[in-house]
Amino acid sequence: MPVERWNDERLDELATSVADLRSAAGSLLETAIIHQRNFEAIVTRIDQMQSEIRGLQTENRRILDRLDQA
Repeated sequence: MPVERWNDERLDELATSVADLRSAAGSLLETAIIHQRNFEAIVTRIDQMQSEIRGLQTENRRILDRLDQA
């Protein structure tokens, strides 16, 4: 099996490729972090909405109970 000799040009290309891959990985990580924060904010808002809905349901039940008693 022949040994491949790497010249300076090939090494420079590989170094550039590695730098590009690192940059892409960093960008993907930043995107994932942003999406995670957005997801957490959405989950928090959904929890708040569920609490508001429960409160409205309780209020509606009380109103219906009063109407039934009248």
